[in-house]
Amino acid sequence: MPEAGPSVFTIPSHRSFADSLVAGLMARHGREPMALAAGRILLPNNRAVRTLTEAFVRASGGGLVLPRLIAIGDPELDDRVGGALDPADSAEPVPPAIEPLARELALAALVRGQGESAAEALRTAADLARTLDALAIEEVPAERLAAIAVDDPELAAHWQVSLERLKAIIRLWPEELRRRGLIDLAERRNRLLRATARRWQDKPPPGFTVAAGITTAAPAVTAVLAAVARLPEGLVILPGLALADVMPEEEWDALGPDSDGRGEAAHPQYHLKLLLDRLGIARGEVRLWVGKSLAASPAVRGRAVANAMTAADFSDKWSRLPAAERRLTGIRAVELADPAAEATAIALALRESVETPGQTAALVTPDRALAARVSALLARWEIAADDSAGRPLSQWPAGTLLLAIAAAAAEDFAPVALLALLKHPLVGGDGERRGAWLDQVRTLDLALRGPRPAPGLDGLDRHFAEKNKEKATRGCLAAWDAVRPLIAGLDMALQPPLALDRLAAALREGAAVLA
Repeated sequence: MPEAGPSVFTIPSHRSFADSLVAGLMARHGREPMALAAGRILLPNNRAVRTLTEAFVRASGGGLVLPRLIAIGDPELDDRVGGALDPADSAEPVPPAIEPLARELALAALVRGQGESAAEALRTAADLARTLDALAIEEVPAERLAAIAVDDPELAAHWQVSLERLKAIIRLWPEELRRRGLIDLAERRNRLLRATARRWQDKPPPGFTVAAGITTAAPAVTAVLAAVARLPEGLVILPGLALADVMPEEEWDALGPDSDGRGEAAHPQYHLKLLLDRLGIARGEVRLWVGKSLAASPAVRGRAVANAMTAADFSDKWSRLPAAERRLTGIRAVELADPAAEATAIALALRESVETPGQTAALVTPDRALAARVSALLARWEIAADDSAGRPLSQWPAGTLLLAIAAAAAEDFAPVALLALLKHPLVGGDGERRGAWLDQVRTLDLALRGPRPAPGLDGLDRHFAEKNKEKATRGCLAAWDAVRPLIAGLDMALQPPLALDRLAAALREGAAVLA
């Protein structure tokens, strides 16, 4: 009996990927509450897991047990899926991964050993960590970096010095990992994924397996997708692949990569083509996914966008297309003078959509500053924007308190840093206690105006003792006596030199006393 071909599908870009995927799966496996529970769906990241979960909830209309949703791009891959990718009875257990912060500090120590300052070593370690991850994901040996020839006499001598340092670090890093009995996180993911691909080829897992929305062509991920596509109940579903009716063969072939590995890497279809090439699947073998959803735009818009994004060598065809193939109805372009105007226009458009019954809206942008501006503008109209990228700790009250404590100690309790700490909304209690606290802080604020006091708590002691003699600032010494005990511990605990664990402990204890 001939072997069945790979099961690879695509959902056109004008249809909602998550809703179409769910509709098709529910049509295939029925609407019984337990029908989907035996399967698993591989997704690119945690955001996709959340989006697909919401799509299942919308489509179910009642109780539903979801299939296992696995984010194969998740840094904590093994913790997320347990035995699915790292079984307890594995003949070749994969070593644990080094923690990201521990790795960065270890790399910084190696860089500093090559003659860099502490601050520069930390910056270089972060860049080096990203480079090592990128190489590991593509399974390119790091030693190839050291093989770069920098002997051109026209290049500055520091290039050769930097290369020699890089060679030393690349040689020392694997030894450091072996000494710790650990491996890099990206390498661990690669091993887990490749072991899973081999295991599924030898023994297909029970139930259905779907790989959906994954566009990366990383070798380890590709190995898993190749195994899934050939499982008896396996499906690979790609997002927005341009089939022959949208992108002719000559344009598809021109994307590359060529014999030298070069291609139209900036084209939105390039990575999908690279993925299919590595899977050993021709574009003609990919079929359209059957699963309708209400969230869809006209198909003609998808074709118009594809024509607008064609490679430069074929862009002249735009002028020859029929009007229907170029129509972008509903798409608006706005040119604005500055980032503030851009954020305002976007916020107004989002507000208009929210106020229209039955409409939803989303802002998709890599610019975190723009997203923050838009969220702030929406908040003025009492519209809470759900930012799926989250907020860094430094923008939460607890984070700003920790930064304020560190800044006050680092600046020897200079007036601006000290008052910023004492006025923080988490400091001084709440209710009537907060009001009394702020009265004391205002008294200190008045006394600190003018010439800057001597550094440290002793300098502030002398300053407030002198200011207390003046009529305008009388009472500042009593206010300082009430405030001083709360920050006295910071002066002693945060004295340099300070190890990282002691700094963290001092910040924690200082926050507990002040807040």
